Amino acid sequence: MTRYFPVALLLAAAVVVSTTGFQCGSAETTSAKLYMQQKQWQKAEESLLKQVAKNDKDEEAWYLLGQTRLELKNYKGMNEAYTHALAVSDAHKADIGRNRLAVWAMLYNEGVNYYNRGRDSASYYDRALENFTTATLLVPDSAGTYYVTALAQYAKKDNATAIRSLESALGRKPDFADAARLLGQLHYAVAAERSAAKDSVGARAEYGKAAAAFESAYAAQPDNPDNITNLIDAYERTDQLEKAEGLTRDAMLKDPGNKLYRYAYGVFLLKKEKYAEAIEQFTKALEIDPGYADAKYNLGVAYLNWGVSMKAAIDKASESTRKGTKPQKEDLSYREKFKLSLPYLEESAGLRPDDAALWTQLGKLYAILNMSEKSKAAFERSDKLAKDR
Repeated sequence: MTRYFPVALLLAAAVVVSTTGFQCGSAETTSAKLYMQQKQWQKAEESLLKQVAKNDKDEEAWYLLGQTRLELKNYKGMNEAYTHALAVSDAHKADIGRNRLAVWAMLYNEGVNYYNRGRDSASYYDRALENFTTATLLVPDSAGTYYVTALAQYAKKDNATAIRSLESALGRKPDFADAARLLGQLHYAVAAERSAAKDSVGARAEYGKAAAAFESAYAAQPDNPDNITNLIDAYERTDQLEKAEGLTRDAMLKDPGNKLYRYAYGVFLLKKEKYAEAIEQFTKALEIDPGYADAKYNLGVAYLNWGVSMKAAIDKASESTRKGTKPQKEDLSYREKFKLSLPYLEESAGLRPDDAALWTQLGKLYAILNMSEKSKAAFERSDKLAKDR
């Protein structure tokens, strides 16, 4: 699910690097200012470190140390020096804010570039993460930075850390739909890992977390088809079937031309043995997309199950009235449902020629309809497929 996107065009104030004049001050600070004018940044840093070691309440020295480290591209060190300066006073607050924002924008954009190059070499994901990690120190309230951090972590298959980054993003921006959606997908991935490890309790817990994340994405963007289908799936996985059906029905009514909603609602109706209503939904889905294979198959299943249900009811009624009555004419109305089922299941078998269960199903249907040769061939096909597995 790795995403590639263009470098963001972020506007930030230009970096401000300035020194004050040679006012009265310590020898270390005076020397540092001279070194800064001469662009001898390493020597300037050394002098300023001596000064703040002597006096950690010297706001100007801390500020100048931040400026020097900015030139040395030591952005973490720059940020630390700025933090010390601001702890003493707000004398350079505006300049510090502009510089932090400008460096954040640069690191963010470079990080996106590295991330996009990850398709060429995974080492670029590490470089992207270095940039994003420092960027979050500079502007810790940027939800977007935590989100792209999570993308890079996910690309490295570091799901646990990516989840924490997304939680940080959502903590700062609760209606961040993309972050919530990715969080749900990551919980799905962890659930799959738990299932593979035979940890059913852990898997259920992860599916529950995924459902909560998808609910947040849906609340932020209720008209987004991905959010709708993700939440429906999550409700099903967590046995919240009434919620899943209600959401599917509402989505279908709101967007009746969406084949996926029609199909999904039909499946719920089929499970509830509401055959006529299910058939209506599958038929509508096929009107929208005549090649919709799943809708064809389930339409055939709906007719078949309806016929089976009708036959069971007829047999039960016949059994209860058989004793002490004269023979009744056999009710064969159920056979019409079987006949309606047949072309859809035959076409599905053509699309799924290696589906042994489907060929068995067809064999039984052919037998009910007295199509003995086709029934024999279908069962033989099913047996061969089963043996070849």
